[in-house]
Amino acid sequence: MVTDMDNIALIYKVLSAHNGSFELGELRANIGRVEDDLKCVLGNPEMFTSTVYKGKQMIVAKTKMRLCQAKGCNDCSNLHVCKFFLYGTCPSNERQGCFLSHELTSEHNRRVLGEHHLEELDRRELCTLLLQNDDRLLPPVSSSSSSSS
Repeated sequence: MVTDMDNIALIYKVLSAHNGSFELGELRANIGRVEDDLKCVLGNPEMFTSTVYKGKQMIVAKTKMRLCQAKGCNDCSNLHVCKFFLYGTCPSNERQGCFLSHELTSEHNRRVLGEHHLEELDRRELCTLLLQNDDRLLPPVSSSSSSSS
């Protein structure tokens, strides 16, 4: 028997593998779930939203999970991992010299990922999901503009 939790994890996996969003019809074809189950899962506004882009209904993955910003944190509901590791650009390759975790499979991170139904996502997919949901991970935007006289 397939549960809503299985459906949630599968939908997150498919959406994240497609850069965080997917056309609804294509999503249906890729996951092969009963329509009522799909509507029930996609109806959770904390996990998924829909929008129309170029005339097609797109499903977009959402999450409340964030990267932990607290120094010395031991137990929170956020992911304890180096943001540059997620980006694939940590200069301390293979964790040599980096004081932040590069372990998605630590006990804490496995628990947090499971709570958010994201345990099936790989590093790249997690990065995509977090980048589209946490603006603190995006580079600052310059507000200065040059004008010609």
